[in-house]
Amino acid sequence: MTEPTAPPQARPAERTGERLHPLTPFVKGWGYFVVAAFAMANNEGLRSNLKIAGLGLLAVLVGGILLGALSWWFTKWQLTDDAIRVDSGFLFRRTRIIRFDRIQAIDVAQPFVARLFNMAELRMDVAGGGKNDGRLSYFTYEEAAKLRATLLVRAKGEQAAEAEAQAPQVESPPLLVVPTGRLLGATLLSSTVLGSLAGLVWLIIATTVLDFRFGLFAGLPLLLGVVQPIWKGVVGNHGFTLSETRDGLRTKRGLFDVQRQTVPPGRVQGLLITEPLIWRLLGWSRVDLDIAGVAGNKSDGEDEHDGAQLLPVGERQEVAGVLARVLPGFDLSRIEMHQAPERAKWLRPIGWRYLSYGSDEQVLVTTRGWVSRRTSIVLHHKTQSVRLQQGPLQRRLRLANVHIDTPLGPTDAIALHRDVDDAANLLEAQASRAREARRTASAPAPVHTQPNPPSPEGSSSSVASPADDSSAK
Repeated sequence: MTEPTAPPQARPAERTGERLHPLTPFVKGWGYFVVAAFAMANNEGLRSNLKIAGLGLLAVLVGGILLGALSWWFTKWQLTDDAIRVDSGFLFRRTRIIRFDRIQAIDVAQPFVARLFNMAELRMDVAGGGKNDGRLSYFTYEEAAKLRATLLVRAKGEQAAEAEAQAPQVESPPLLVVPTGRLLGATLLSSTVLGSLAGLVWLIIATTVLDFRFGLFAGLPLLLGVVQPIWKGVVGNHGFTLSETRDGLRTKRGLFDVQRQTVPPGRVQGLLITEPLIWRLLGWSRVDLDIAGVAGNKSDGEDEHDGAQLLPVGERQEVAGVLARVLPGFDLSRIEMHQAPERAKWLRPIGWRYLSYGSDEQVLVTTRGWVSRRTSIVLHHKTQSVRLQQGPLQRRLRLANVHIDTPLGPTDAIALHRDVDDAANLLEAQASRAREARRTASAPAPVHTQPNPPSPEGSSSSVASPADDSSAK
């Protein structure tokens, strides 16, 4: 009779209760001190009494340091066998447990003040969580890069870790670098900046020539419409570099806040190509991606529908090249597009000529818009549902819209104003293509997603095509 063997003991945590960098409170809280100083500088009473103003600034500085120090002291993180755990809060305790198998991408970001001290923030895209839930700051840059490598190894598993350890560490040259002049030109030629500039010119003429009386604050929204896009498009995308790594395509951008983002292979759910009217004349376009765990997660300064920016502005050859990197073998120019019927001009007198759709064995493509053309590309196996929508005017014209639903993100594929028979055929064909693609695709580990929103009123029929879990965020 053999004696029962003792169960294997769990491997102890690699690190227990480590704190972040001691300068973290200063890097996070310096902005509050600047705001307080600016507010006091604009207060006439405080300007006349520098002693009180100085004491006030000192109180803000000391209070901020104390609060930041308390937050830093009670914030600890540790790696366990299957997750990274973060405990924070000194009044209200909060514990975040991020499982390795839920991590879809990990990037290292360096805001401006953090760069001055060679510090960095770790940003993890976690399935089912917001971007703030996966942020851990701050470390030294070397520590952040080392922790990122450790987490990637844990997320991939031991076999992948051994293969990655044996892989040669070769630094590949960048695929492309977007010139700053093109970024500036594309931003100045955007509709937002042109409209704001036109409004400012009219306001100046109306005030100086026509003797209209406008308040000073009347021009602030227009000025913001000029400054904000330039700051986001030129400063935020300065030095935009796209390179290829063993973890996928990686982008690097930013003049002050350097941001790096990885596009893991197999996580792309859709693409959006945007071509404003003036950009089309110059052969420029922008490419955005839907990535599982990224699109739809809102963070500071970002729209909730923003995904990963693959190319802020590029020429046609560059766009074709990056599309081929993301979708091997894909060539947009080879897809046969089907235009909307001529009677759709009763609903879109000008834009009906630019309504079309097409497909191949890998994707479905839709186009719309003549002022700003949007080309949506949806992978068949990432399709969550297909539905047909028909309004009262469309019923009289025997037209219908076909929506190809994907996870939340910039991609919005709609075949607008199709003949009802063509719309019905597209509905059935795309549902069949999605089922077949999901059956044959080698999908990554499944994760869960929120259910699709119900079809809006006016939908005459719908055919749901349940999405595979691999397309979830």
